[in-house]
Amino acid sequence: MGQDKTDTLAPLEVGRHCAALHSRVLSRLVTRLYNNKLADTGLRITQFSILNAIKAQPPESIFQLSEWLGMERTSLQRTVDKLIEKGLVESEPTGNKRSLGLSLTADGEALYQRALIRWQEAQNAFESLVGKEEWDNMASQLHRFSTCLLYTSPSPRDKRQS
Repeated sequence: MGQDKTDTLAPLEVGRHCAALHSRVLSRLVTRLYNNKLADTGLRITQFSILNAIKAQPPESIFQLSEWLGMERTSLQRTVDKLIEKGLVESEPTGNKRSLGLSLTADGEALYQRALIRWQEAQNAFESLVGKEEWDNMASQLHRFSTCLLYTSPSPRDKRQS
């Protein structure tokens, strides 16, 4: 029997090449930058991103929004519920089965506009650190990678059904 290739992988090699590790480290650091800039609005970048997605294209369901954002539906639902409690988001029947659509309230719109200024500051700071052109290229690649993974990785919902 031949030796399993994983027996020869050194921990340092795994650390150097692990997509999950590097993407999570970058994500945590970028999240910290954006959260610091957004702090005076009372929003975190996750909440801002949800408000932005709802504003850009009001979803017909929490499931649709979770697909767009690549988030687990239950985690997203908890965050959306908090935004509803704060009076920033409202849900209304869409007429499509039992789906509830989401939209920003007037308070949500006002806070979004204030937070957008802080988001732009964070985006500018990030781009000045990594280079705007480099980030534009990387953002395009990350979008492509995300799309590849979206259509090849089973979601937790798919695993439960099997």
